[in-house]
Amino acid sequence: MATHAPEFHDGRMPFASAADDSQYLDRGSSNSSRSVEEGVMEEYAEKPPPPPKRRFYKQKKYWIICSIITVLIVVVVVLLIIFVFFPMIAQSIMNHAGIGVEEANISFSPPEDNLARRQEIDKERTFYMSMTSKLSNTGPFSADIEFHNPINVYYNDTLIGTITLPRTHISGGKGTLKAVTPFLIEDPAYFTEFTKDLLAQESFAWRLKGKLDISALSRTATIDLDKEIHLQGMNSFPEVKITSFQLPANAPEGGISVELGTVLTSPSPIGFQLGTIALDVGYDGVRLGLVKAEGVNLHKGENELMLKGTLVPQTNEQDLEKVSVLFSNYVAGNMSQTSATGVSCAPDGTNPIGWLSDAFTTVRLNVGLGLEEPLSIIKAVSMGYLDLVFDANAPYAPVTSAPAVVADFSIPFGFSLNISEVSQELKLGTNSSGEFASISVPYVPSQSDQAAGKLQFAMSNVSITALTGKESLFNDFTYALTASDLYSFQVGGKASTKTSTPIGNITLSGITFEVPTSLHGLQFLNSAPTVVNSVDVIGGTPENLLLAINVTMENPSDFSIFTGDVTFAFLASGEQLGNVILTGLKLQRGTNIVAATSTFNPKVSSVGQNLLTTFVMGQNNDVSIAGFDGSTPIASLAGGLAAISITTTLPGLQSKLIQGAKLTVNEDSPQNGVVSVQVSIANPFTAGLSISKVVSSATYKGMPVGNIDQDISGSPFNIGGKSTGESPMLNMQMNIDPAAVALLLRTLAVEASLDTGALDAMLTMGGFSVAGQEQRAPDSNLFDGFNISSYVMDAMKVLAADLQLSSTLTIGEYVNDLAFSQDGVAVATDGTVTRLIPIVGQPIVQQIVDGAELGFETIILSSPYDTSFKVQMKGSITNAGPMAAQINFPELLSVYWDGRELGKVAMPTITTQANVGARFDVSGDFTISDAGAMGDFAGYMINNENFVWNIRTSGVAVTALGFTFTGISMDKFVTLDGCNGFRDAVLINKFDLPSNHPDGGIMLNADTSINNPSQVGFSLSGAAFATYYRDVELGPLASVGAANFAPKAVSNIQMTGRLAPQEGAALEAVTEVFRNFLSAKDTLLTVKGVSGSGPGGVVGWLTAGFKTISIDNVLLPGPDTPPELITSVNMRNLQMDFTKDAYAPTTGSSQVEAQLQSPFGFPLGVSQLNMDVIAGLEGHDIANLKVPDSPATTSETGLVTTQFSGVPFSVYKDAHPYFDAFVKVLTATGNVSFELSGTSNAVAQTAIGAISLDGVTFDVVTSLAGFNNFGGKADVLSLAVTGGTRDYIIVSTRIAMTNPSQITITVGDMILDVYMNEFNAKVGDVTIKDATIAPGTNEMDAEMHMYSDNHQALGQLLSNYMTAATVPLTVKGTEQSSDIASLKGGLSTINMQTSITGISDKLVVMSYVYPELEIEIAASTAVTLYNPLQTPFTLLAVEAVVHSINKDGRSFLVGSIDYTLPTPMTVGAGQQATSDKWPVNVNLNLEDLLDVVNFLLESDPKIDITQNVTILVGGSDGFPGVLYYYQDRVPAVIELDLGLARSALNTSSVLDSMNVLPSTSAGSSLVSSAASTTASNSAIDSDSSSSGTEPTPTPEPTPEPTDDDDNSGSPTTTDAPGPEPTDPTAEPSSSDGDSIAAWLWPFN
Repeated sequence: MATHAPEFHDGRMPFASAADDSQYLDRGSSNSSRSVEEGVMEEYAEKPPPPPKRRFYKQKKYWIICSIITVLIVVVVVLLIIFVFFPMIAQSIMNHAGIGVEEANISFSPPEDNLARRQEIDKERTFYMSMTSKLSNTGPFSADIEFHNPINVYYNDTLIGTITLPRTHISGGKGTLKAVTPFLIEDPAYFTEFTKDLLAQESFAWRLKGKLDISALSRTATIDLDKEIHLQGMNSFPEVKITSFQLPANAPEGGISVELGTVLTSPSPIGFQLGTIALDVGYDGVRLGLVKAEGVNLHKGENELMLKGTLVPQTNEQDLEKVSVLFSNYVAGNMSQTSATGVSCAPDGTNPIGWLSDAFTTVRLNVGLGLEEPLSIIKAVSMGYLDLVFDANAPYAPVTSAPAVVADFSIPFGFSLNISEVSQELKLGTNSSGEFASISVPYVPSQSDQAAGKLQFAMSNVSITALTGKESLFNDFTYALTASDLYSFQVGGKASTKTSTPIGNITLSGITFEVPTSLHGLQFLNSAPTVVNSVDVIGGTPENLLLAINVTMENPSDFSIFTGDVTFAFLASGEQLGNVILTGLKLQRGTNIVAATSTFNPKVSSVGQNLLTTFVMGQNNDVSIAGFDGSTPIASLAGGLAAISITTTLPGLQSKLIQGAKLTVNEDSPQNGVVSVQVSIANPFTAGLSISKVVSSATYKGMPVGNIDQDISGSPFNIGGKSTGESPMLNMQMNIDPAAVALLLRTLAVEASLDTGALDAMLTMGGFSVAGQEQRAPDSNLFDGFNISSYVMDAMKVLAADLQLSSTLTIGEYVNDLAFSQDGVAVATDGTVTRLIPIVGQPIVQQIVDGAELGFETIILSSPYDTSFKVQMKGSITNAGPMAAQINFPELLSVYWDGRELGKVAMPTITTQANVGARFDVSGDFTISDAGAMGDFAGYMINNENFVWNIRTSGVAVTALGFTFTGISMDKFVTLDGCNGFRDAVLINKFDLPSNHPDGGIMLNADTSINNPSQVGFSLSGAAFATYYRDVELGPLASVGAANFAPKAVSNIQMTGRLAPQEGAALEAVTEVFRNFLSAKDTLLTVKGVSGSGPGGVVGWLTAGFKTISIDNVLLPGPDTPPELITSVNMRNLQMDFTKDAYAPTTGSSQVEAQLQSPFGFPLGVSQLNMDVIAGLEGHDIANLKVPDSPATTSETGLVTTQFSGVPFSVYKDAHPYFDAFVKVLTATGNVSFELSGTSNAVAQTAIGAISLDGVTFDVVTSLAGFNNFGGKADVLSLAVTGGTRDYIIVSTRIAMTNPSQITITVGDMILDVYMNEFNAKVGDVTIKDATIAPGTNEMDAEMHMYSDNHQALGQLLSNYMTAATVPLTVKGTEQSSDIASLKGGLSTINMQTSITGISDKLVVMSYVYPELEIEIAASTAVTLYNPLQTPFTLLAVEAVVHSINKDGRSFLVGSIDYTLPTPMTVGAGQQATSDKWPVNVNLNLEDLLDVVNFLLESDPKIDITQNVTILVGGSDGFPGVLYYYQDRVPAVIELDLGLARSALNTSSVLDSMNVLPSTSAGSSLVSSAASTTASNSAIDSDSSSSGTEPTPTPEPTPEPTDDDDNSGSPTTTDAPGPEPTDPTAEPSSSDGDSIAAWLWPFN
């Protein structure tokens, strides 16, 4: 039997070891030693030994034979080696040789020197690989190797393809193999899985199988090639970094363009021609967008890529928050971990290769994005205008508002943004002193201008808070603001913004800045003069006057300031006279009107007394105010306000105290000369005044007028504050000499610029001769408009006296004597001054009246009664003489006609002008003397062209020149025009029939115009007429309210009446009137008078006249064009059944509404109608609908409502495309407009009888509320996976669709495609059977078949469903959604968003872990699974990663499972099942080892599982798929049997093998100690459980205190029949943790 040398794992050839040689050497030594001993014994034997025989090897013959044999053996051996053993040796060398691949590049373009490049290759099954490899341990011989191509390449014992290897040479135990070979893929699907492993795993192994020829020592042997090559994988590209991050512009398709300079380091020697790659970038679970790089050739080491793409808009608020964190981290210079997931790759830039793209989609890159330093975004800050409010309770935290803070900003990106809100945490300071205050600004609205780099926002009611210990610096800050013109300081801090970007509204936080800014200060309030606007005395004390002062102060700063109460010293000529108090001082920016109060003690010095005297006399004085240490209680303002000093001018009193005087001439004044004088004094102050004595003299232009000397202390003259008081009547002694009075009157007339001609004539007539008088004869021209009474009073109006006054004055409690003079005091007079004018005798007034002529233009009769009426007379009096006069008629005028007295009328006063007369328009009351005569007169006046009146009276009074003349008589005749029968004088402008009349029939309103040719008009309360057509009385007609027949004018009179109910021929006559109107024809009527009315009703004499009226040929106008009766037709609901006939669907509507637009307003009740309707679309007739006679109702608004059902909507044959378009628009939009035209025949009920309206045409545009894509949304009410086939998964579901229209549509079966939004991939279809969709929400059962060509999308959908995730879906219609031709286009527009939410039931109920610690740490597991579906599923394979949480809260890897079940595991619907044991690859990483060990020893462990499982949904014949699933906090049961020292020993061995323990004896003792401790604990637990007594435990290190110390204690062991599910939320027991910590204490 042949013996094979051992083979090393690293592929080296085996060599004989020194230990093997020594074994043979030892055997030789033993034999040799034994021979020597035997010789010695013989030498000392008692008998002499026989002579020794000669050794055979000492014979020459022996050596000759040996030499010959040796030569023969060597020759034979060599020949055997060369000819017999060479193939075996060669095979052995090859078996132990190593192949190391240094570089292998995969491309899809043939080498340039390869003829194959001219041929088209199937890139799905072929690529080119350029490979450089090193051969090692090839033995001591030089040899040539030639491969029997092709060479098979295996991965995981599965053939993945073949390659072609060239000849190569080996020498000295090594060689090089360089190959450029096509790689022919055996199975693209499996090669995809290999490529995924290549991209994801740290290393992998290929096995090359085939044959080769090896030539050496002139021999060639054919041997087997079966060599495993270990290659380094790409390990999911653990090292990726971003070198540049650019967002240059808005993306045209929406979002933001992005450019990422990226360095991707590949650890693998295998390179790929990837071409154009696409990756989805994300952050914290948010998909940010898609980026691409072109011309990518991946090689080992660093690969520089420029990824360009788009950051897509985000709509989910949580996603926007995460994007905000990403941007904020970048701006703040913080690192963010982003991810990039492979989407596709196309080596030639266009066409993807299936296996490569599928594998590339598994690429998951984790990339850090950040800057070393924060971005400098804010460049400058302008505070703008501020409002500062200081408070003594918070002197170092004034509140400020700034309505327009402007920040200059610069964003190093090119996309558009709008900052809508901003918040800040600010610090104020100076470069010299540092920070002294802070401002916290919450989020406020802002406006940004990205192009200008300006950001504006407002600060409202935020505090500028002094930093603790920086109060003195804050004092310097407020002093500088008080004193400075421009004060500069630093503003810094952090800002956050709410920003609108093309990807959504995000929040940027952590924006740091520090910039200078400045504010203009108060300049001690001396930038402009302070002006005293007013001074008011508001009271008095015994010591002081109390003043209210209004001043204008200029605030030149950039801020308004509120300081509270401020006190300044009041100074004049350097002497303090009081204090000025500014209460609640607030200075706005610019000019301020400030109210202050002041104390003023003028008696303190002569300066004060002089200031008071000159102030009252109206003289200005210089004064000042100055701050001092106590000016304010606010500590932070004390320094600044104390330094203020302001000089100003105190204006003198501007108003006059004495406003005027009033002079009254008593009846006896001409006898005693005493007149009454009353003085008016205006008090300009708020405080009241009291005067107790008056001494005064009055003069006018040096002429003494009179004197007053009167003590009124018994009844002082009190004047209230801010009011004018009238003194009691004071007696003045006046000069009443006639010549003096005449001189005063004429002097005043000249002063008043009055014409003195008439006055001089009158004085001449009276015999006066005063200074300046002209002697003139009386002339009528002089008296034209002259009124002696008014003349005198007008002259006295200019009387203004000069007064010298001394008064004792009291203000409040302050008393002083005030002497002053005031010139030009106006003196008012009244009519009593006419008592000084002599009475002039009467001229020839009667002669003027007799020669005057009386005439009337118009007379209007109104408010008629049987015995009276009112009359308005408009006329003139001419030839009235040279003197103006007023003619008064104290007695009534008598009016006569045809010798008969009609009645009497009052005439008001008439004013005439000299030589002109008068025009009058006066009213009076006419009392009828003879009603019969009045009735006859009315009929005569109405039917004739003219008539004559005689007017008589006596006792007329005439007033001229201001005097009244009485005893004048008058007798006049007047001729007036009549009405002439109103021939051709009546016109009906328009009429209306607005409603039914309460008395029966239809109300008639008419707008009429009546031309009255008479000078006499009538203003009546009512006028009644009757209308006739062809001798048929249509009905009464009367004025609406008053009937005004204006004289000599056309009057518009509104008439109202009714069309009375008719029968037979009379009804036909009325119908003819209607037909005329509806045909746009006029109708001739006759109007007859009935009555006339006044306020009291029908007036007899007026009615007698009215009954004589009969007016023919009154035109009732028709319209210009026939009126349109039907203005709209609407079907408020519609039922259409397409299942009977695609182009003649059965149609019905329970509410068809036709708007009847009657030209009148009376109810027109349609009770029956039929319609022949043509439906049109965009001018094309598409269908006919014949609605038979149907009952109808009519609303008050004229809305006719009817209904129909079972009527075919017959589409014209050539109109099918238009009908299809109509259905399509109706389905896709919310409203569709179309045309309806045709005719209607109706029967209308009216209040005058039934009227037939036949052949009424209509042509209207109407609309229907469409389905509007059913709101673009469908709700999944319930769903359950109920089965599966090889082709699809069966999902039973109930859905809800909202029909926003009022259309009920029956469509039969409807099939809609279902797309998964995340992948834009079809994932199945849904079928709704016998669908009838009614208005509102429709709940329907449906069946979804879940399948997809996009396996990734389908897998993700299944995973999301099993993990309770919500999956957005889109339901789309297609042309194949229905078999009904007219519905295909409409249903193809359906595009509804929906979502499904997966189940929350946990699949993994329990995990049982079986650790194995004998030789190394290993484990297996059995899992209890729960099937929440309503159909079985079968488990075929599992790939899982298991994590847990250590006691510090850190997640660590426990192990992984990669296992194909030898026997598929089926779990029934709603059932549980426990698997067989599955092998677990335990994590032996040094970093996690202690956590893994602790986990295996934990009493209540929980694990987090992430897995991909291969399943069949629906049982063994169900739908195959790969399910990604994760579940946290899965209960686990650890089946761990430690034994005693064995567990510690095994653990020690493992730890030692991992180089955890030192190799020294201390390390051994350490492990032994741990083992013994564990054994002791185990023994204690065993004893405790068996005996029930508590043994003495081995001492343990005291653990750290925990929150669960009360529950700590010795570990215990619980016997249980088997593992049971545990509460996944339960926390680990602290006692278990303590015992584990004790066992591993040397490593804690």
